[in-house]
Amino acid sequence: MTKTEISSRAPAGGTLGDVRTALYRFLLRTFEHPSHDQHRWLTSRPFREALDGVCGQFDVDVPTGRLFAADYTEYEAAYIATFDVGLPAPPIVLLASHYHRTEPAPRIVHEHILFYRRFGMKLAEGNIEQADHLLNELAFLIHLDNTAGAPGFDDESVRCARRDFLSRHTGRWVPLATDRAVRKDPPAIYIALLRLLAAAVGQDLELTSVPDG
Repeated sequence: MTKTEISSRAPAGGTLGDVRTALYRFLLRTFEHPSHDQHRWLTSRPFREALDGVCGQFDVDVPTGRLFAADYTEYEAAYIATFDVGLPAPPIVLLASHYHRTEPAPRIVHEHILFYRRFGMKLAEGNIEQADHLLNELAFLIHLDNTAGAPGFDDESVRCARRDFLSRHTGRWVPLATDRAVRKDPPAIYIALLRLLAAAVGQDLELTSVPDG
């Protein structure tokens, strides 16, 4: 597949939503909070091969050499130092409200909650992140693909919701987070992943903004 084909042509037996959902699930698992199971996956050959493939589709360079520390404790410490701790903020902030400088953070968080509620998505049990955290946004974008065609949710309303959510939130702040990451110089793999995410949501927004037919 070429760069522009990932959202316009699905593999055999798949649909547009299948391709998009698979990519967002891949990114969601990659950005999740550290666990031993996730670490084993991130340091495996299948992950490297999958990352090389999808980054190639979006013209994103993958760092050479080892992507993540082989030792779990070192990997966890690097993740926490990149996304969770820092003064006055972590090197890379994964909250939409952090980048909406002209609006109060509670308003942005509440707007996310309204989006989720309107389309029947409940945050997973034990989820401690704010509603506007990247992990919740990705979960919502996946949920929208699963919602399309369900009773009470016509395709056009779901498409419009996707367009509005991307333009208002994910597609707006992720490029800013990517620029911030380049300035803060975190582990190179996280810059590559953010560039991949920015390219994916940008293309998603572009295609979603064009009505079918």
